[in-house]
Amino acid sequence: MEEIIVENKPKLIKWLSSDSDIFLQYVQAKKLITTSQYTELMEMRAKERVIRLLDIILGNGENVCRKFLDLLKEDDVNESSPELREWIKTVDTEDQKTENDCKKESVDRPIQDQKPYRDCQQMPIQDCQRFLKKNLSFLVQKVCNIDPIIDDLDLHPESDAKVRAKSTNQEKMRTLLGHVNCESIAKDLVIALFKHEKHLMNELQNNY
Repeated sequence: MEEIIVENKPKLIKWLSSDSDIFLQYVQAKKLITTSQYTELMEMRAKERVIRLLDIILGNGENVCRKFLDLLKEDDVNESSPELREWIKTVDTEDQKTENDCKKESVDRPIQDQKPYRDCQQMPIQDCQRFLKKNLSFLVQKVCNIDPIIDDLDLHPESDAKVRAKSTNQEKMRTLLGHVNCESIAKDLVIALFKHEKHLMNELQNNY
């Protein structure tokens, strides 16, 4: 995400400078900057304000950069710049998530938010990504309780919408598996499968 912003920084400065005072209200509403930073930025001229804002966003790490790009996708935010609107459509913030991001999210997630596996003291499957890949065809054909499984996952909103938009369980499951790009997501999915498709997963586990 940082790389995308850096590479397109000159264009972002141009696009956002025209209504920078209004745009800053959206940025503050999303809590991407502090109150003191907001006050500092509002005292600047438009172009300087956007340059400083982008530097603040870049300095706050990958997750804030992703939230910033997601903000640019909102119609109310990009309506004043057709060029920005067309460009941001080409930016896939979900696919840019790396395995390190996933690991960090798993570590940083509060204990009460982590999904417990209640049937045993530890995960019965150690390499969840390998397990899902090996059994992809079987899972696509057999899993029926897709919606409650999706409910148990912390999917990116765009990924969640893409999965739910599919018309059949097979299409939903195939799309869902396509978004498993790191071990922490794979682990959450395996836990959800054991919860909602216990007999099916026990059968697969016995043959694993």
